[in-house]
Amino acid sequence: MTKLTIEDIKSRIESAVYVMRLLPPVKAQGYRSTMPDIIYTPQEIMLMDRKPIKPKPTSEQITQMDEVLVWLEVLEPWERKLVWKRGARIPWKYLCREFGLCRSNINKKYDIALIKIQYSIKSV
Repeated sequence: MTKLTIEDIKSRIESAVYVMRLLPPVKAQGYRSTMPDIIYTPQEIMLMDRKPIKPKPTSEQITQMDEVLVWLEVLEPWERKLVWKRGARIPWKYLCREFGLCRSNINKKYDIALIKIQYSIKSV
């Protein structure tokens, strides 16, 4: 197994956040609408705006996302939240407000969390 750098870990976390967004939403099973289906004319269908097709994640992307989620188990809950939000590219300014820390302190905490992940990967 090759040694992952901090930059590799950051990019893997960012891709895991992206893949998580591509997954379909979780819905309650067994519920459905009792409204009748709307039948459109061919002309109405032609004039409708087409929704862009959402790309679906590949099985390899999902496997890598699962691996990243296992990495996050090493961290404290607030560290997980920080790393995940930073992977989603939430600006430091908002993270400072949420965690009640200044930018330099929150950046140190973020770096420490990434080092914990890197150390846990090496030890496995």
